[in-house]
Amino acid sequence: MRPLRILLMMITASGLVLGCTSHHEPELPSSTDTAAIAERVTGSDGPIFLRDIASTEWQDDGRRAGDLFAWIPQNAQSSDRQTATRAGESAHAIASFIADEKDALDGAPANSALWQSFARSLTPYLGAMVGDERGIAGFPPLDGLDSAMRRTAAVFAMMHRDPEAIRLFTEAATERAHTFETGFAETAAAEPTLTRSGDALEDLMRAARLRGLLAAGAHIADPESPVATPMHAQTEVMYQVASRSARPGNPHISPEFFRDGRLLSPEEIPESNWSIYDSQLTVYLAPFRQISDAIRQFGQRFVVVADQ
Repeated sequence: MRPLRILLMMITASGLVLGCTSHHEPELPSSTDTAAIAERVTGSDGPIFLRDIASTEWQDDGRRAGDLFAWIPQNAQSSDRQTATRAGESAHAIASFIADEKDALDGAPANSALWQSFARSLTPYLGAMVGDERGIAGFPPLDGLDSAMRRTAAVFAMMHRDPEAIRLFTEAATERAHTFETGFAETAAAEPTLTRSGDALEDLMRAARLRGLLAAGAHIADPESPVATPMHAQTEVMYQVASRSARPGNPHISPEFFRDGRLLSPEEIPESNWSIYDSQLTVYLAPFRQISDAIRQFGQRFVVVADQ
């Protein structure tokens, strides 16, 4: 029994078990120098530091602790490479901590202000999480881009701890996915053969990963919720492409799906007509095999990521 007793004493003494809420507020760095804070977060003791502030029940809801990271989104796209890299590496350390400590963080105090700060720190890197490092530095993806992206999905799931944090994350991820989809659609409308590979297809896969991560995060946070399917997301992509060329009088799309000379968006279609609308867009794009294949790949990538 002695070895077991010693082990239990060591675990208790360590005070590093995140599931145990701390009511003693740890001392925060006195310096507001961004380089010093970045070194604290990204250093070998960074996970311990982040664990300490996440496990504490802050009287101010984690506002002072969260303010330590306010510089990260401000510097994320700095023209100074060193400044941008410092911000990216710090954000990556925070994301890695959240991903690796998800189960323990489930039992941590709410600390809404802290989690909102985490969300603001990470939103500039949503594109980087799915493989687009343009405009930022120091933030490689948390997972392989062809994987289920389980660590990244854990980060999305943890943002559901706070309504404002997940609102920030969802709005930013949705906007970024839409930008990727629009880029694909513009290329598809101009030259369909270019969607077979290259930047256009990769942008579409990035959108699929982001849409899948939003779905995965919601399901992980609430396992009783239904697993999302790619149908609505694929229909949105088809609309983005078709709206650039389809006009009233087209034999494949019903007149009721046009208004004032433009194709109606999916949001404007009654639920009772969704299936018909989706089918007609599919038929309209069928002659463009490269586009249809790319949208099929979009759906497959969505499922791989969303089905956690």
